[in-house]
Amino acid sequence: MNGFFTTDGIDAMGYYTAAELPFYYSLLDEFTLCGKYFCSLLGPTWPNRFYLAAGTSGGITTNGLWGYGIFDYPIILDLLDAAGVSWKVYNNTWDSVPFGNSDNVFVFWKRYAHDKRTHGTRGDYFSDLKHGTLPQVSWIIPSFARGLDEHPPADVSVGMGIQEDLITALRESSAWQSSAFLLTYDEHGGYFDHVAPPQLDAFGLGIRVPMWVISPQAKRAHVEPTVYEHTSTLKFLERLFNLPTLASVNHLFDTATPVGSNYEAAPSGSIAGPPAPPRDGDARIGDLFECFDV
Repeated sequence: MNGFFTTDGIDAMGYYTAAELPFYYSLLDEFTLCGKYFCSLLGPTWPNRFYLAAGTSGGITTNGLWGYGIFDYPIILDLLDAAGVSWKVYNNTWDSVPFGNSDNVFVFWKRYAHDKRTHGTRGDYFSDLKHGTLPQVSWIIPSFARGLDEHPPADVSVGMGIQEDLITALRESSAWQSSAFLLTYDEHGGYFDHVAPPQLDAFGLGIRVPMWVISPQAKRAHVEPTVYEHTSTLKFLERLFNLPTLASVNHLFDTATPVGSNYEAAPSGSIAGPPAPPRDGDARIGDLFECFDV
């Protein structure tokens, strides 16, 4: 057998160095990196973002043509509103078009599709920091259209620069001492990983993604070994503000019956099963409190 190439070709695998991504590497020296943080589902963008909002994808396993106000089951915003906890969603997009960001997962829910709190801009974020009006909970959502998401073939350093601006502004504000900035990615973007994800249910988990816990109270230069996934961010908020779990209120909504084309086949071509309940009731998943010294 002599079927091997005689000259080097394009690299099959590589990685980014500290010289290429200096800000991200600097975070490792100061804060906590979650070493076992997985995306929620072995699939693409939107189902994983639904887990970030609701702890479940409602049975959806693939991307589709979604629109404003098509879902009704409970999400973390409902729990925050019921408890009187202030929140806002900042879209990292053109400041002059606050309603123009299709990457905002929260507008998929009827109650929040046209809620002004879900349509903040990056400029609003900097303004709120400056004037001390940052809400108790914030989400910052990058724009895929502008190449800020670090997906191949986007320049990862451009996305890193945006994150550096956002985090630096927080660290220089009066809100910093009582804040935690959770930086993660909805899915792995096609990058290789050698760690097989745990199988919690028919839908996941998916491939590991980075999660930095950036806070004055975060463990310094620490790699946290607890298993996390996107629902961990919901568990963090539920514990922090003494909220009920979405799993405990999900029975009030009908998510057990697939509705039309919103219920997708699993990647194998078979149905993955009925929509699983929100994972914030699953004790096998950490709540990120393990990443703090307090």
